[in-house]
Amino acid sequence: MIYGIGLVCLLAVILYLAFRLFVLYQSMAKAQKELQEISEELFENRVLKIAVPDRKLEELLEAVNANLDSIRTERRAYQQDERKLKEQIENISHDLRTPLTAVIGYLKMIDISQLGDEDRKFLEIAIKKSYTLQELTGQFYELSRVTSHEFELKREAVDAARILKETCLENYRLLENAGLELTLPAFENPVMISGNAETLKRVFGNLIQNSIRYAKGELHIGIEQDPDEKAVRFLFSNDISPEQEISDPEKLFERFYMQEESRSHAGTGLGLTISKTLTEHMGGSMHAEYSGDIEKRFLTFLIEF
Repeated sequence: MIYGIGLVCLLAVILYLAFRLFVLYQSMAKAQKELQEISEELFENRVLKIAVPDRKLEELLEAVNANLDSIRTERRAYQQDERKLKEQIENISHDLRTPLTAVIGYLKMIDISQLGDEDRKFLEIAIKKSYTLQELTGQFYELSRVTSHEFELKREAVDAARILKETCLENYRLLENAGLELTLPAFENPVMISGNAETLKRVFGNLIQNSIRYAKGELHIGIEQDPDEKAVRFLFSNDISPEQEISDPEKLFERFYMQEESRSHAGTGLGLTISKTLTEHMGGSMHAEYSGDIEKRFLTFLIEF
């Protein structure tokens, strides 16, 4: 009889431990799910809780909650500093615009016919550098504006094919002066996307300007439509020199990224960053990739809506 009672007690203990282990497992699975939700919405000030009392698990969750609170504090401080920096850049860029415009105006007022060859050369360099500084100032301003959390973009149905054609025509003289051979598809039908006409023209224009600076001699623009995926892709592909190729072409979208050999082209390193950001504001995506063979390499920027 004593043996029977002992067996019943042992069985009860085993059942209790098994039940408690099951409940703890369920609680940990729920806590894991809550942690994923909190990570996605970090600023909601939620904390992890456990339904079953357990001292060790409660201590673990307290440590996790403390780390979450620390991350929230650091993230808020970072966002505040980032906002202040963008405001400062925007203000500085705005303050530089007027004097830069005046400097360029005064330089262009100089009677070039009264200058010697050397002085004329120096004047041309000064004007060119002033325009470069003006472009950089403008891009600083635009970058701070489009990366701001308050930036809003009105989207509507626009004919992207028409905008692309207009942008190419506006830049045709520059393409011609750069000696670039442009290949453009025939525009038989409208290509409608949800976007912003002026912003899309800005994106297309930046990619064409990038090709003008760095392409060897060819620029191929293509349009691919996928009715099944309800997607449209715009491809800007230009030939490059072997030394221009880098290990990861996605780095070209990083702020201020410039290859060492490209500095002579007077680029600012911001155009592609702005283009990618604006594309994402319109609900699209932008990527870069290499193609071709050893003899002829191409850099392709792919925009998808």
